[in-house]
Amino acid sequence: MRKLGLLTRPLGDTIAFLPPLIATKEEIEQIIVIIKEGIQTVMEEMNHEE
Repeated sequence: MRKLGLLTRPLGDTIAFLPPLIATKEEIEQIIVIIKEGIQTVMEEMNHEE
């Protein structure tokens, strides 16, 4: 997700991220979009490996 602009760290089956303490609704929505895109990318890569 770093390539998409969001720093995260994997913790088992959890994705940890630390948004700023003061975030706008638009920034939170962008975080959600980035997480969704990241998960979709991983799922596509996993499907190609099978």
